[in-house]
Amino acid sequence: MKKLLVLAPAAAMAIIGTGGVASAQAVAPAQTGVQAAAAACSSTVKAKENVNIRASIGGTSLGLFLKGTTACLNSRSSGPTYTACGVTGTTYYYITRSGTSGWVVSGCVTKV
Repeated sequence: MKKLLVLAPAAAMAIIGTGGVASAQAVAPAQTGVQAAAAACSSTVKAKENVNIRASIGGTSLGLFLKGTTACLNSRSSGPTYTACGVTGTTYYYITRSGTSGWVVSGCVTKV
């Protein structure tokens, strides 16, 4: 028997034939990155200066969080000491802005 996989956009249903026996199993729809970030948004932050959004704390830059723009604050973490935007600190924020999620130094943003 051939294996058949059918996916419906709203709620995926997998139908798999095995040894002549067909079974149906409901699969919960996965949240997109944007939906998951929106659900985890604890507050909003605004950039005091242009600041890099990084894939990990101290990692590769994914883009810029531009001065005066806002983003969703998803979480915070401690990391290595930094000096940026006239502030020395160890707190980093995980933000989502226009579909890009990553880490920024907390000294360059303000909670709004």
